[in-house]
Parts: sequence; C-alpha cells; structure tokens
Amino acid sequence: MGKLERKIALITGINSLVCALVAPLAFAQTNTTTTEQTTTTQPTTMMERAPGTVTTYEPGKIIVVGAEGASDTFSYVLDKSIHYVNKAGGEIDEHLIKRGTRIHVYYDDTGATRVVKRVVVDED
Repeated sequence: MGKLERKIALITGINSLVCALVAPLAFAQTNTTTTEQTTTTQPTTMMERAPGTVTTYEPGKIIVVGAEGASDTFSYVLDKSIHYVNKAGGEIDEHLIKRGTRIHVYYDDTGATRVVKRVVVDED
C-alpha cells in the first residue's frame, strides 16, 4: 500500500468517525417543551380589634366608637355582611346596639376606610 492509499484510508476513517459522532445529534429531538408555573397572590386582610362604647350608630351605614379611658372617637363603615354577636358568639339582632353599648369592633385595616366585619357586644 502506497502513501496515497494510506492517506485516503486515513481520511475515510476520520470521516467515518466524525459521521458516527454527529449522527446521534442529527436525529435528536429538536423541539423543546416549556412548562410555565403561575402563582396568584391573594391580598392579605388584616383584622384589627377595637374595644369601646357606641356613641353613634346608623344600622347598615356607620358606627362611631368612643375609646375606653380616652376622649377619642373612631368612625367605622359597616360591611354589608356584618355579623353582630354576643360574648358567647351567638348571633344577636343589630337593633340591640344603642348609644352607650360596650362593644368590640373587628375591622379590616387594609385600606383608607376602616370596614367593620364583626361587632361583639360585651353585655349579655
């Protein structure tokens, strides 16, 4: 075998080796699958509690509560689905709340307006 034949055999061998290495890449999967994860965040509701005595009450609208041991008063908007309960947690009629009634209001403090969700009457 001459020099030329050896060169041709060497080049042929290298080409065969390159083809053997590249072939799996040529037949590999070319499209990709993307998975997208989405998350949603619910706004956090901060419920605050404030004890006091009713100074003004308009059912379905507002309640003004005087702070215990102070001359300050605080106004609250009443939520449409407000719950009125006694100390034991039993539902009561909203008309039992009058000026001078000792209560605890539970209100949403996330916005500019304090919205009462629950009123607990201290008296039985």
